Amino acid sequence: MSNLLSNAPIRQRLDVEEGLDRLMGERALYLQILRRFLQDYRDSCERIRSLLTQQQDAKAQLAAHSLKGSAGLIGAQLVHDQAVLVENAIADGADAAALVAQLDMLLREACGSIDDLLFEHGDNVAPGETQPVDPAQLRALIEELVGLLREGDGAAIDLVEKSATILAAALGVPTFQMVAAATHAFDFETALDVLEMEL
Repeated sequence: MSNLLSNAPIRQRLDVEEGLDRLMGERALYLQILRRFLQDYRDSCERIRSLLTQQQDAKAQLAAHSLKGSAGLIGAQLVHDQAVLVENAIADGADAAALVAQLDMLLREACGSIDDLLFEHGDNVAPGETQPVDPAQLRALIEELVGLLREGDGAAIDLVEKSATILAAALGVPTFQMVAAATHAFDFETALDVLEMEL
């Protein structure tokens, strides 16, 4: 990958090993999630600025929160950490403009690293490269996950990571990404809401 907008080490901008570890080494799924991240979050800072300008602070805070969770899931730690600062500033009613500007720079760097990584891999990984799902196994898995989320049990994070392939195949990558990102951000209520919409 090329050095893009700053001198931040590539691994801090996009820690591929960390992202893969969260998905139990599932390279195909990780690349799918990276593609989805670009689609959903590349313009997040513009959206946050627009919402703040419209004085829709709650929606702007939610946008920062969502970005935080997804960035953490893929291993974009700098984006994650800065999104935390933006989310907290908005929640406190503080002027978040400078923080959003910094987040924008970091997000652009992370997206540039993702672009490079996806370019290196081309389309060698088919979007549907997942194994068939046994309905009974899936039902038991989702029931276990729902139970952990309702209890606020951190074991839900381990279960999502361990079962990433099954969940992504059954729920679809976009829905799995929402569940996984929310779970990793300890936002168990959102993860539960998304899962229950699928049941």
